[in-house]
Amino acid sequence: MKKLALLAVALFAFYACSSEDSSSEPVAPEPITVNWSLSGTFGNASVNSANADTELPGMVSRSGESTLHLDGFDTAYFERKISLRHLQINAGAEVEINDEGYFTFNNLEVFGLCENTNSIKIMPRPKENVNLNPSSIILYSYR
Repeated sequence: MKKLALLAVALFAFYACSSEDSSSEPVAPEPITVNWSLSGTFGNASVNSANADTELPGMVSRSGESTLHLDGFDTAYFERKISLRHLQINAGAEVEINDEGYFTFNNLEVFGLCENTNSIKIMPRPKENVNLNPSSIILYSYR
């Protein structure tokens, strides 16, 4: 009887330790793909639901501000910051996205004084388990 009681205690201890070990391991969240696009004003050009690299007509204005909307923005999938980088020079900005998905930037700060082109790569920041489709969008603008 003693042997049976000791075996029962040993089995209980084994299962108790096993269940604690398995529950303490963090479970990585499933990867999610989120589709997004851009709409709004880029310099003096209009953008409507751009979801791939897009060529804009003519040169965009370096003065003033641009306001774009990140279509599909949701704080469950996106950080509240977005990166803007000029393709030809090292100008750019990190700007905040508001609750509705809009972000505004100073054109001169992002475009700099570069002649003949104002092409900008726009890169939202996804949360850890999110894959963005596309990962970035380039708005091309040539003279």
